[in-house]
Amino acid sequence: MDQIETSRLRLSRLTEQNLGDFHAIWSTPEATRWSTRGCRKTIEESKEQMKGLLVDNNPDGENYAVFVRADETSPPSSDAQMIGIVGVFRLEPVVELGYTFHPSFWGKGYATESVAAFVAQFWELRPTIRTITAKTDTENHESMRVLAKCGFREVGREEASVVLPAFGEGKRDSVVFEVTAP
Repeated sequence: MDQIETSRLRLSRLTEQNLGDFHAIWSTPEATRWSTRGCRKTIEESKEQMKGLLVDNNPDGENYAVFVRADETSPPSSDAQMIGIVGVFRLEPVVELGYTFHPSFWGKGYATESVAAFVAQFWELRPTIRTITAKTDTENHESMRVLAKCGFREVGREEASVVLPAFGEGKRDSVVFEVTAP
């Protein structure tokens, strides 16, 4: 599936054409604060990161650019600004969901709406997969709320499991969430 639509959003498979907006998100310190990848300083760094998310380079990945629809009847606009990314970047050893949004679009319910739409579509795309995992820092309460609203439940915690560049070199704890297919 190359596209998923909700009443307010259009999710389109991530492509090289999204590089400019991808970099706008991944070069924003606030947007990447909770990411293990950290902030991208150059468009080349963003391009290298993005390569691993594209279907041609990662056939197991399902990664989508998120756009706000002009209205329900408008055709997709090629010049619309990408507001975020949602998807899974691997299927093994576990299917792990990730999402990142530009801070100017936080607090509008777009992350929740896009994660819910993506997960619903994912079960149809990959019917043999029964569980999706997501991890977040123990202090990232907004992300925990998004996951809970989308049916994920907390299944554990991992101590000193990740380094978040925005917080320095120390290892931080994570909360592990799962959702199972209906």
